[in-house]
Amino acid sequence: MHIGLWQVAAGLALAGASAAYAAPTIRPIDTASLIDQLNAARADPHSYGRGLQQYRAWFHGDLLRYPTLDYDIETEEGVAVVDETIAWLGRQSTLARVEPSMLLAKAAAAHLADQARTGAQGHAGSDGSSPGERVRRLGGGAYVAEIISYGSVDAVDAMRQLIVDDGVPDRGHREIVYSAELRFAGAACGPHPVYGSMCVIDLGVTPDGHWPSPGGGGAHRSAR
Repeated sequence: MHIGLWQVAAGLALAGASAAYAAPTIRPIDTASLIDQLNAARADPHSYGRGLQQYRAWFHGDLLRYPTLDYDIETEEGVAVVDETIAWLGRQSTLARVEPSMLLAKAAAAHLADQARTGAQGHAGSDGSSPGERVRRLGGGAYVAEIISYGSVDAVDAMRQLIVDDGVPDRGHREIVYSAELRFAGAACGPHPVYGSMCVIDLGVTPDGHWPSPGGGGAHRSAR
């Protein structure tokens, strides 16, 4: 994924948004565990794919039933997308871990707080702000990507939603998770009044979202 496409990716449909159920009891999701899951998925995609075999067994047609829940979650693609993900991960190369960014974490937390108040979903803030604009307000740059998981039961589930990317034709969240150019990340997790929980991850090629210094590499296209 090239720089300049990230602002497009930031506007993709939402992971987990197809789940048809009332907001479950809120389960706190640890942000550090979420970043650990991101790095584990990047470090060994083949093992991650093999681990999805257990998840696959929880499907009954298009319905997903977690062992810890007493209700079904309706998916758009059913088990077929899990099989596609497993095959895709089998072809994916190992990537370097993402490093923490306090500025990106603050931007993620700002969006989390906004939607916790409004009950909205998506990447646009209640004031119309984009992920890049929220980072710029904190003194950073606009070259960032944002992925959001709604209704996750824990950090493992949140990352799995983003990688499987049910209902997203171009698998934009998965492409962001496995972008070699995105090397820094900040995340925030908390309650959502509709889905029960949400996790926001903002990622950048630099820790502040600015364009890298000359020689940093990457194809330059203008941000949208």
